[in-house]
Amino acid sequence: MESKKSLQALRQEIIAYLQKEFAKKKIKGTLVFDGAHRRDEESGLSYPNPLTVAYAPKGQSADEYIVERLELSKNRKIITVITNDRGLALHAKSLGAKVQANSSFICWLKKKKSSKTIKEPQDSPQNIDRLENIFKRRFEES
Repeated sequence: MESKKSLQALRQEIIAYLQKEFAKKKIKGTLVFDGAHRRDEESGLSYPNPLTVAYAPKGQSADEYIVERLELSKNRKIITVITNDRGLALHAKSLGAKVQANSSFICWLKKKKSSKTIKEPQDSPQNIDRLENIFKRRFEES
């Protein structure tokens, strides 16, 4: 008989997946859960960047928490709210934030290539020989 995963286990899976993907893609974000933080769950502060985990305070929904954070933000245009909640999406847009559906975000996350370090250009042996000849000629001419 297959047992259902607890809410805590599902949260941990989501957090682990997003931490890994955000780190690979070198992006940052905040994941907001409804409900107050439980003692048996790690707090958002214990998760390293790039993903911060926040729990809506008692008496406030995650949607209300997100709207409050948007209202306090000085640069809302750089914020993207990932949600399937139509009301939250409309409110976030009205505040100037971008909005993306959950499935669309996951597809983007899977397709986005990892940020790579810029490699130094490498010269071919032919180009090295060519440059060496130029330097030799200039040295001999001087």
